[in-house]
Amino acid sequence: MARQHIANKINNTAKYERRVNPVTLQEALRNLKSRFATGDVKSMREVASAYATGMPFALGMSYDTMIKRFHNPEQLTIGDLLTISDITDTDVKVVLEVALTEAKKNHIQRDITNLLTT
Repeated sequence: MARQHIANKINNTAKYERRVNPVTLQEALRNLKSRFATGDVKSMREVASAYATGMPFALGMSYDTMIKRFHNPEQLTIGDLLTISDITDTDVKVVLEVALTEAKKNHIQRDITNLLTT
């Protein structure tokens, strides 16, 4: 079990990428952390736009996937939310609340009345 945990940790480690400026990434993550703490992040798009070049590498996804999910927060996975929490050192409940609030605004209630009528 411990061996598998170590292997998973290695697989979930970001590799060096020369296009990512570590100083800029660290600044963007620190900025996001303080904005989450003060309740200033109102949209998940703000996370993706904090440092568009480096954020996909930090999140472990492609740029296109990042844009698609962060512009449609109902498509974010629990793993995505945990990763955002990890890299910004923010309580996952705060990140979840931002994503959930935005997803509720975009959500269209599903009508199942046709399934219930006899």
